[in-house]
Amino acid sequence: MAILTGKIKFTGRCGDLIGYYRNGTHCLRSMPMQVKQTHQTRKAAKRFGEASHTGKLIRQALAPYLSGRKDRNHVNRLNKAIIQSGVEGLRGYRFNQQAHISDFMQSPMLGDDNILRITKIIQPRHIKVTHMEYKLIAMRIDITTGKILQSLERSYMHELVRWSAYFKPIEFDVNLPGKGTLIVVLQANPYQGKYPLNDKRYHATDIIKVEVPPANTISKKQRRNQQKENAASRASQYSQYTSNNHPQQNTPENILSASNDMSENYRLKEQRE
Repeated sequence: MAILTGKIKFTGRCGDLIGYYRNGTHCLRSMPMQVKQTHQTRKAAKRFGEASHTGKLIRQALAPYLSGRKDRNHVNRLNKAIIQSGVEGLRGYRFNQQAHISDFMQSPMLGDDNILRITKIIQPRHIKVTHMEYKLIAMRIDITTGKILQSLERSYMHELVRWSAYFKPIEFDVNLPGKGTLIVVLQANPYQGKYPLNDKRYHATDIIKVEVPPANTISKKQRRNQQKENAASRASQYSQYTSNNHPQQNTPENILSASNDMSENYRLKEQRE
């Protein structure tokens, strides 16, 4: 890796060189002459591609609510979280690492009735903040197609001049029945008068709930095991049926008796002749 220090800076491929931007610096590296992929590297690449696709769908769905409220590394952190824990592991993910939702409120509680309750808020340490907006976004997304099936938005604006004396507990209804993956996001946004204050230190956007629908499909191994169990069950039922309806059929005693009868009939026939 080399750092581009000249006047000409670029990102992307140029001949055998690749320019890219990392941590505020333009860097340069050469293309490898040959890439060898093993089974494990192909598997890891596939897993990374699926995680990147899913992360992109989630970011696009929440894009209208994330303007100016995310850090530079939120894309890589989101993909990493999906690779490690899946979509259901995104609970607690922060789009902006410079601020946490607990910096602006104490223990927001989301009960079993899907009602989010904010009982106490914390005043931000910024002299320009005159209002704080608390916003909740809930969405049901079809991860396969990337479509937003349902969505709702709830918000509450609180004035700084009445910070402690007039605050009442807030309740946000998060009930959003239906299909698809449910993602619930809670935000704290500062305002100076009627204008938003674009300072990332006082913007918090956290995922507080993820609900993934149960999978309806089974693996090939599970399907084969289920077929074997069904075949064994049918064989057992047939064996029980034949033993109940023909209790003396094909038993050793019946076979020996039939053989003796045939031998006796053959001896009597020879005597008559």
